[in-house]
Amino acid sequence: MRDIILIDTNIIVGLEDNVQISPVFSEFIQYSISNNYMICYHPICLDDIHQDKDTIRRDIILSKFKKYKELENPAKLSFSFSTKIGQKNRNDKVDNCQLYQVYKGYVALFVTEDVGILKKASRINLGNKVLSITNALKFIKKKFEFKIPSHPNIVSSSVRDIEQFKEDPFFNSLKSDYKEFSQWLSKCMRENRKCYYLTIDNKLSALLIYNLEKPNQHRIPEISEDCLKMCTFKINENAFGLKIGELFLNKMLQLCIERNIKYLYLTVLEKYKFLIALLKKYGFKKRLFRPEGGTTEKLLIKDLNKEKIPKKDYNKFVSHPFYCDNLKYNKYIIPIVPEFYNTLFKDSNIRERSLFDIMNVKDEIQGNSIEKAYICSKARKGMKAGDILFFYASRKLKSIHPVGILKETIQTKSFDKLSSKVRGKTVFSEHDLRIIFKELKQNANIHIFRLIYYLENPICWDRLKTLKSSSTKFISITKLSEEDYIQIKKEGYFGKRYIIN
Repeated sequence: MRDIILIDTNIIVGLEDNVQISPVFSEFIQYSISNNYMICYHPICLDDIHQDKDTIRRDIILSKFKKYKELENPAKLSFSFSTKIGQKNRNDKVDNCQLYQVYKGYVALFVTEDVGILKKASRINLGNKVLSITNALKFIKKKFEFKIPSHPNIVSSSVRDIEQFKEDPFFNSLKSDYKEFSQWLSKCMRENRKCYYLTIDNKLSALLIYNLEKPNQHRIPEISEDCLKMCTFKINENAFGLKIGELFLNKMLQLCIERNIKYLYLTVLEKYKFLIALLKKYGFKKRLFRPEGGTTEKLLIKDLNKEKIPKKDYNKFVSHPFYCDNLKYNKYIIPIVPEFYNTLFKDSNIRERSLFDIMNVKDEIQGNSIEKAYICSKARKGMKAGDILFFYASRKLKSIHPVGILKETIQTKSFDKLSSKVRGKTVFSEHDLRIIFKELKQNANIHIFRLIYYLENPICWDRLKTLKSSSTKFISITKLSEEDYIQIKKEGYFGKRYIIN
């Protein structure tokens, strides 16, 4: 059933007057229709128009309403509702009849430019569903308009953009594995499918082509919902070790969660053991798949129904990117200076962008990885696997944006162990690590964690400083009290789609 947007008389007249349509009006109609909303008017709005003795004007105005649908079987205004919000005259009754449809849940939104109606709606807690044209447009855009997750190290674009590389050696192995690969790639270009890719020294070095498939396309037994398929997932030899596979995977998971897609999958030949191991690590399950006339492949699928995750797997790799935030898991705020923050959290939107981001891909592997490392001098007692980490970018950034889950805390006096544990996961080079290890008096504390997601709205210092837990000013790892955490959660900072209830 289509959701209904009820529009006030003044909106219809404004849209249909013999003047240039406001861009906001035009965009509102376009977005409403394209996202399957039904635009209706309340029949009571026509009563006064029918009383107009100027028949020419009356007929002109009534003709404008024919473009829109009359709300069928509207709820009859109750006496108690009219009494509650006030009704002194005929105009009040018309307003109240329209508001009553929102109150009863018969319409998704009521759009009006009448300031009096907007104020009245706010008084009776309907302000989030009774909106001006501008705010209604923002509401629809936020609900339906989706930006493909980005990262400064890779390009997000149409498959058509890689046509220049079509005959490169990069594709040789794919052409060898799949006889009709070239024709299939041309089909992807015709269909304007989307992809992520990486170039190094102007050569294609990594590629992920993906496609949203209907049940009649994926034909996976027992799944009657749309699935996102990673159609081509290839990393070239010159990009091995750069964690591009993890980066691709995280972007796909983010895309699924933001668009409420419940299944992510790919098919892969048995010989690609590294890719299979990576996917299994993050909770992909293996199924047998036999394409028509093709070689037997493995189908690896990730079920993103978080309600199905067993408690024993909460906050482990297989449950990524979902996490549980109940009392079992402590919450910590971890400070990090901007110069380190900028490379460890490369796709954070509060980091300082650089023209050299894409050029640093080989030097900043830690910015691509899901699994990362944080090194400090003092151990924080009580930290354990599964605890939730909020990273506070200090100095001029002064806000929390990334959320992570602690995998393990390691205390070591061995440089070799330090180096092996953090390789590809930390902002420090081997040379820097030796200097730091010396400064730490050969006693390092390592926190290995997974990056889960970034808050939609960063928690800024002005809010953080009011917390009871802020006495340390977050110059060291600080435990966030459960009371503070619950309060911030109530304020809507944390992504509900990622949290297991």
